[in-house]
Amino acid sequence: MIDIRLNRSQFYPAQWKFLTSKKSINGYVGGLGSGKTHIFLRKTLYNHLTRTNKEGISNGWIIYPTYDLAEELFIQPFLDMISRLGMEYDYNIAKHRIVTAAGMIKVYQLQKPQRIVGAELTYIGYDEFDIESWKNCDMAFKKSIGRMRGSEDCEIYIVTTPEGYHYTHKIFVDDANEDRYLVHGKTTDNTALPESYIRLLENTYDSSLLKAYRDGEFTNITNLNTYYQFTRTGDNSNVRKNTYNPKLPVRLSCDHNVSPTTGAIFQTYNESPYVRVFDEVELHHGGGSEIITERLAQEVKGRYPNNKYIAYPDPSGKARHTSSLHTDHDILLRAGFQLKVKPVSPRITDSVNAVNKICEGNLIIDPSCKGLITDLEQTVNKPGTREIDKSNKERTHFSDGLRYAIDFEYPIIKPLMGSIPR
Repeated sequence: MIDIRLNRSQFYPAQWKFLTSKKSINGYVGGLGSGKTHIFLRKTLYNHLTRTNKEGISNGWIIYPTYDLAEELFIQPFLDMISRLGMEYDYNIAKHRIVTAAGMIKVYQLQKPQRIVGAELTYIGYDEFDIESWKNCDMAFKKSIGRMRGSEDCEIYIVTTPEGYHYTHKIFVDDANEDRYLVHGKTTDNTALPESYIRLLENTYDSSLLKAYRDGEFTNITNLNTYYQFTRTGDNSNVRKNTYNPKLPVRLSCDHNVSPTTGAIFQTYNESPYVRVFDEVELHHGGGSEIITERLAQEVKGRYPNNKYIAYPDPSGKARHTSSLHTDHDILLRAGFQLKVKPVSPRITDSVNAVNKICEGNLIIDPSCKGLITDLEQTVNKPGTREIDKSNKERTHFSDGLRYAIDFEYPIIKPLMGSIPR
């Protein structure tokens, strides 16, 4: 006989409120390391043992953005947990199904909500819900509502890190009612975390993202300008006079559109501000056999001769050609530039986060760099997403190049959770 009594001392306050809520739809929105994975596992176990149909059997869905994430965060940890309790189980990896004497758990992936099918359920749990697109979250959640008829006390529960005002915000804030309950968990609630982990978060994310990833609060990180931390006014302005230092290497962030091809010219310092942009280049295709990347390289060397040159090209430039003979990377190398480039293109959200972080006091741009300044001010996301809106053909060229450079030199280093309680 499994002891299902809950011991309050084993949970943080926000976890306890979430675990013991009597509402039919419950949410736990938490920062990184706030105990989300732990409470999701315990909530699922409790529901698996207690929320039963008229035959005394539970029937639940567990839904992750992908099966890979489910395997990592849920399946093996859950199987280990029930094994420690002495519960026998059968896990069908092909059908993503766990069966015990108490009932069945079916695992689905949120990326393909059209495949989420089933009968009458007693509970449904979503983990990392807001990672997925609005469309998929909407379809899956509405399907969930329609399946909540397997028992008298069915529950839908959602655990996630806040990703802007995404679908979890709609469920619990925009569409709030007496049947829905939301709690916020902070990273700092987790007393098992070392202080160095908190400092790592604070040194990694800008102030807006800290509200989400440390404090577990909803914050507008999708419907603002892409580079929302950039400002040209006030005491913390990113636009200030600075000049070329011939003692330091010349660094070029470049975007390899054929027309325009753009580049921001900058140098890095060991003291704040670390990145100082003092010039920019914008070239348009002249027709015929012009090699515009070669023109860009020679333009930079002509303005700042007899120096060391470093370029941060688009990672895809190793395959995409602006001439019929050589790749953009080949052209820059032949022109004498050292290349600093990642093997694959960075995730857009990670590289945008890196730029926003460095805008908080460690990036200055000379007022003469009007193209880059305008780009950082006017580049926006697609509504309701963190995907950059590319519909304005005049925008994103300079800022894309800067993203590649900042992401290489000052990347967002996501904390490795390992054995840290989540």
